[in-house]
Amino acid sequence: MRKYILAVLVFIGVGLGIYLVSLTRDTCPLSTISPAEKIEPIQKDNSLKDALVLLKNRKDNDALVVFEKILADEPGNLDALWGKAEIKRRAHKYKEAQALLSEILKQNPNHVSSLISLAYIRYKDDKLNEASELINRAINASSSDKENEALAYMMLGTINSRRSAKGWFFSKIRYGTQIKCYFLKAKELAPHLPEVHLGLGTFYLKAPAIVGGNLDKAVEELEAAVRIAPDFATANARLAQAYKKKGNLEKYNFYIQRARELDSQNEVLKELQ
Repeated sequence: MRKYILAVLVFIGVGLGIYLVSLTRDTCPLSTISPAEKIEPIQKDNSLKDALVLLKNRKDNDALVVFEKILADEPGNLDALWGKAEIKRRAHKYKEAQALLSEILKQNPNHVSSLISLAYIRYKDDKLNEASELINRAINASSSDKENEALAYMMLGTINSRRSAKGWFFSKIRYGTQIKCYFLKAKELAPHLPEVHLGLGTFYLKAPAIVGGNLDKAVEELEAAVRIAPDFATANARLAQAYKKKGNLEKYNFYIQRARELDSQNEVLKELQ
């Protein structure tokens, strides 16, 4: 009996060792998604380009004004409609956002930005399988759109983080080995996006050191996110959390107050209360 128990413990220990080592690697299999017809990116006029830049920089109120103007003249402009839906999502108006996204996807099932936004809502509702399916569709349809592809990989890392945290031992092995690499892939594809630095920074902040957690790297990535988009409430809140862990209360107070001013209902703020 003792030999049997010892054998089981050794097996678990070896499995855990493989799991922990694999989490520290910077690569993972990313070619498991089946090929699909690629959709060419829609050509956007200057007004829409300006609105999308405002959206990227988290100037949501200014972006919404432009999106509404576009929709007044072109009610069927799917990119402008997505921009409005994304602003609703960021404002935690998930039902309104979902209604707009569903309408877009009825007209174009491969509208990549909408697939990613809807995946976030499914993730928020803890419907992880649905979220993952939407993200796989987005990656298949992203073509040469590196920004959307990067956001999709960031979401895969986020989904697997929750799966690993919620699961038992073998779920942690299955999903835990696919977290860091997805965030690194996202950063490689679009290092200018604040979201990819937020994803990677959050991983470094929350992961144990033995599997790649690193407070200095967390601060570096989160500072990059805030530098790119100063009005990104979640990035400010995570950076505050990182500085609190470092013992720098002055910077903690600055960034936590900034996050509150930007979005008092932010989910990270609620987490930190």
